[in-house]
Amino acid sequence: MIYNQYPYSIYNPTYVNQDYLRQLEVQRQQIEAQHKHWEQQKKIGDMVKAISDYFKAARDIEPEYQQAAMNACLAEIAVQAAIDQQRNGGHY
Repeated sequence: MIYNQYPYSIYNPTYVNQDYLRQLEVQRQQIEAQHKHWEQQKKIGDMVKAISDYFKAARDIEPEYQQAAMNACLAEIAVQAAIDQQRNGGHY
C-alpha cells in the first residue's frame, strides 16, 4: 500500500490496532470461504437436477427415437470431453 496517496493519506498505521486488523482479515477470509462453500453446494444441486431432468426426459423418448437420442447424448459427451481435454493441455 502507498500510504501517502489518497485515500490512504488519512490512514496512519501507527494508530491502528494490528490485532484488530488481523481479526478482521480472518473474518473476511471465513466469510469468503463460506460464500465459496454455498456457491459450490448450489452447483452440486444444479448438477443433480440436470441428471434428474435427463432421466425424466429419457423416459418420455419413444422407442423409435431412443437410438437417435442416445447418439445425440454420446456426441455431446464427446464434445464436452474434448473441451475438457483442451483446457487441461491434452490430458483427461
